[in-house]
Amino acid sequence: MSVIRQDITTKDWTIFAIDRSKRPSDFKEIKEKKVIKKFDRNCPFCRGNEKMTPEDIMSIKNKNGDWMIRVVPNKFPILKPGEIEKCGDYKQINGPYFEVNGIGNHEVIIESPEHNENLCHLSLGQVKKIIEIYKTRFIELSENKGCQLVVIFRNHGNKAGTSLVHPHSQLVAIPFIPAFIRSKFYESERYFDDYGECVYCKMIAYEKKIKKRIIYENEDFISIAPYASVVPYNILILPKAHQACFAQIPEAAIENFASVLIITLKKLYNLLDNPDYNYIIDSASFEQIGNRHYHWHLEILPRLITRAGFEIGSGINVNTVLPEECAKLLREERI
Repeated sequence: MSVIRQDITTKDWTIFAIDRSKRPSDFKEIKEKKVIKKFDRNCPFCRGNEKMTPEDIMSIKNKNGDWMIRVVPNKFPILKPGEIEKCGDYKQINGPYFEVNGIGNHEVIIESPEHNENLCHLSLGQVKKIIEIYKTRFIELSENKGCQLVVIFRNHGNKAGTSLVHPHSQLVAIPFIPAFIRSKFYESERYFDDYGECVYCKMIAYEKKIKKRIIYENEDFISIAPYASVVPYNILILPKAHQACFAQIPEAAIENFASVLIITLKKLYNLLDNPDYNYIIDSASFEQIGNRHYHWHLEILPRLITRAGFEIGSGINVNTVLPEECAKLLREERI
């Protein structure tokens, strides 16, 4: 029999179609094994091809002066820098419809100079530096008068929307809070009003108590398969201490965040043979630092299934694997 669960952080529903349950091997695709070299002369992100990208915004270099991580403007941005402070002045046009200029920021974090690297196989030190860059750019762009939200994300694989194999993540700063994000803020605030505590802190405490959906944890972070997972092998990584905004991550905790991210992604890589996925850092805005109801987190969404008519038409997720099973398999997966 199917099971229907509600996500207490969003009020969204997921139907777990148990009769359609799949094993990890069922999600593995037969992929053409291509040999990917360390350098691709046509790749704009490879070291030596720097002229193929816009000028660096910032970079981290090794002792020899060679860059290890670069941040550059996206060559084909969805939003472009401009007088962003004016974006808040909405203009009514065409009767009831609204439109503003597409002003913002769209940046690429090139995570390694080597074309054939994978984030989960990078060193702890390298991933720590990537996260430090995330935090630096998050704060710097948030300080822009017209920026209301900074979204940090990573697309891995064709199904996740990536167009370049070279390891990279992206950052987009926008001048408004979209309804999807507002809804999550609203639900967390409503929970706090009703119960006097952060819904995410409550969730973490319960997951630590029952231990069924924990994948991995260290002193500062916990990786879990959420109770109402929207897709198979959906994962949340959360700071154990309450932090509303990603900018609040302490410098001393960044290494532990890098560690839990590497281990979680490596387990996913091994169990499902390098699946396509997206991850997103879901955070309150910079001006919301210190709020007591929201709790930033990183969400991993493997691209193992395709949303069909029922899901699109109803807004209800359909998942074929219970999170308890996902967590058990990932927890037990050797790395």
